[in-house]
This record gives sequence, C-alpha cells and structure tokens, in this order.
Amino acid sequence: MELRQLRYFLAVAEERRFARAAERLHIAAPSLSQQIQALERELRATLFERSPQRVVLTRAGEALVQRARVILAEAERARDDVRAARGERRDELRLRVCNMAELVLDGPLHLAALGIPGLAVSVASSPGDDAIEAVRQGRADAAVVWSRSFEQRDLEGTVLGEVGFGIAVPQEHPLSGLAAVPVARLGGETMVMFPRQPFAGIWDRVVTHLLPAGPGSHQVVIEPDLIGAPEAMMRAVAAGVGVAPVILGIDGQVGVPGVEVRPLDPPLGLELELVWRAHPQRPLLGLLRFLVQAAGDSHAAIGPRPAPPGAEERDGAPGAA
Repeated sequence: MELRQLRYFLAVAEERRFARAAERLHIAAPSLSQQIQALERELRATLFERSPQRVVLTRAGEALVQRARVILAEAERARDDVRAARGERRDELRLRVCNMAELVLDGPLHLAALGIPGLAVSVASSPGDDAIEAVRQGRADAAVVWSRSFEQRDLEGTVLGEVGFGIAVPQEHPLSGLAAVPVARLGGETMVMFPRQPFAGIWDRVVTHLLPAGPGSHQVVIEPDLIGAPEAMMRAVAAGVGVAPVILGIDGQVGVPGVEVRPLDPPLGLELELVWRAHPQRPLLGLLRFLVQAAGDSHAAIGPRPAPPGAEERDGAPGAA
C-alpha cells in the first residue's frame, strides 16, 4: 500500500466523483481509476460503489477513510520533522476550503502563492465539517469555512468577510418579476437545500432567515448530490421543484437555463472564516492578510465585515473572531 494510493483514495472519497478527484489531483481519470483498483486488489475489498452520477463509500471504504487520514497526517509530520532537523524552513501551507466557498475565493486562492514570496499554498476542497476536522487532526494547517456553529468554535479564527446570498426562482414565477424578493413572500414556497450535514452552521442560518416562522412539513427539499449541490439545486429550481438560496455576484454560478436570481429583502449575508489551531505559524498569518485583502478587492460577492470598536491587529494579523 503506497501513500500515493491513499491520497488518491481520499480524494475520491471526498469528491465523490472520479473526474472531480482526478482534476483535483492533476492526473488522468483512467490512471486514478487504475490506482484505486490496484488498492482494492491489495486490500481484497471493494472501497467504492460506482455509478454514472457519483461514487459511494462501502463499509470497507468508510473504515479506511479515518485510517488513511491519520497515516497521511503522520507522514506529513515526519517530513516536516526531517526538514526541520536539516534546518530547512517549511514553505508549504495546507489549506482546506469548504464547498461553495471556492466559488467566492477562486481568484484569491489562485493568487495566494504568488502574493506571498517563499510560500506554496496547497488547496483542497471538502465539506465544511470535514474541513474543520482536518484542521483539528493536523491534516490541514487552516481552513476557509462558512459561519461556524457554537460547537465548532474550539479553533481559533477570523472572519474574512460577508457573502451576500439571494434566491433562485424559476422563470415566469411570480417572484421573478420583483427587483428584490421579500422574505415574507417565501413562507408558502418549497425550499430546495443542500444536506444539513456536514453544513449545519450555514444550513441553520439560511433556513432561519428564509423561513423565519419555521419550515412546515415537507417544505424543505434536501438535494442529495453533496458535491454537485449548487448545479443540482439549480436544476431542481428550473424543474419547478421550488426556490433555492444562491450566492450573489458570482458569474456563471447558476449555469442552468430557466432560472432567475433575485436579491432578498432583508438581505442575507453569511460570513466566511479562516480557522486554524492555536499558535499559527507566520506563513499562515501572511496568507490570512493576503486573503482578507484579496477577497475584499476581487469579488463583489464578499465584502469586509466591520471591525468591532477598539479592535486592533496583533502581530500583523487581524484579530481573532
């Protein structure tokens, strides 16, 4: 069993599609499939149930996920320790970005390594809870996540900015003719949503804002396609299933004909946070400064969050949230 095979296995387990995992790993999809098959032969177990739409972990695959993460994290620590013993400065920072946040930070993330001399930034996407768990376990140095729940605030972090959300409605829907959709008009609509887990923090904030009286029985339709959630949600809207929350200001995000996007009244803004474990190293502080500036400058979808009175920067980084 090779470390490379375990990295490939985890990429497929997290992306749930071979094509997406191959793109993330910068290898050809057939080569990725061959490596997974070789791993399955060695372990004498089927790790994924495959379908044209997605792949699903088997019980054997689920058992391997946690072990693989620990093994790779230990291998990474061993490499860092050897580099430190040789007096080399660590120049790579592992960053996890939760789903849909990459739509907002796509440009800044691609520019991050260029903006910080001597620092290579390795970026991987994953669901929000998985991104936070990767930081806790040392498999990632930091993560960009949506508004955290109270239980997730054991990690240090700071708010990068606030992302505006609107509502996607079918064309010819009565709400499509409005300049802004009053939240009060959504009480009788069916809401198409992504799964609550592993997005509990953002899910609760969105549903509470859109349906302040509380969702009625069967009023929220959960879109099961976790990785393709934005596109799958828009297809459901176009088919007349209901309406759905959508990030404002991202060109090409909808990509499905028959859908109109409108702002909300009152507006809905959700925070993006950069989180890390205690005592962040200086490369992380450099990345933090860069993302705060680049995110604010590069996208209309994300704006600065006003600092609380008396807030000051410490060690050149914005204050922790």
